[in-house]
Amino acid sequence: MVTATAKKIEYRIERMPFQEHPEAHINELLARLTELGKQGWQVVSVDLTYHPSYSPAAQPGVSLPVLLQREVTD
Repeated sequence: MVTATAKKIEYRIERMPFQEHPEAHINELLARLTELGKQGWQVVSVDLTYHPSYSPAAQPGVSLPVLLQREVTD
């Protein structure tokens, strides 16, 4: 019989700078996500509500909230 133990997960919200023309800043965004990945963080979701490309109510220059998670090791 195999028993499973629940993993402990911690969450964090990171505000990522995302300018009006994201293609010009994509390398900065990817570099930041890569650094967080090296610390064990994984992207769970990105809230695009405030980005001009995705919402008429958007505000240019508002950072994107990125939900991250990682397993907690004791």
